[in-house]
Amino acid sequence: MTAIKTIMNSLETFFAEQDAKVADGEVKWAFERAAAMKEFKSNPENRKMNQYSYYEKLFAVAGGKTWYNIFDGRNATMIEELVRKNSKSKNDKRNARIAAKLLKSGVTEVTDAKVAYCQDGFRGHFVVNGDKIVTVESILVGGYNIQCLHQRVLVNVK
Repeated sequence: MTAIKTIMNSLETFFAEQDAKVADGEVKWAFERAAAMKEFKSNPENRKMNQYSYYEKLFAVAGGKTWYNIFDGRNATMIEELVRKNSKSKNDKRNARIAAKLLKSGVTEVTDAKVAYCQDGFRGHFVVNGDKIVTVESILVGGYNIQCLHQRVLVNVK
């Protein structure tokens, strides 16, 4: 196994609990948006507005045109599968970026890891190769003008 894959496997284990929490939040958000979209479409009052306004509001209710296209015509199982697959893809990309940064700084193996969880994410401290300390901070973000919950991850190698 290559060094980068070894590091990525360690990161996957490290992030597993938080990744599951975020994926569950994304699925919950998607189900809420799909239900709101269905409710909007079933309201006969909404059909009275002009077509442009109708779709503009429908896309806003769905969380954007892309999410509308995802929700429209799919059942809950399909939506959950797609959202979880998307979440896993984002996690894999994040782990690859972190692993590449660690490899660039000369880290080839994670020898020890300590994790401190907090309400809005977590902080992890890796001791690697016996002499480097890697700090990974993850915060959950979402709020004004952000469509759904996601992670912001900061990595510092000393």
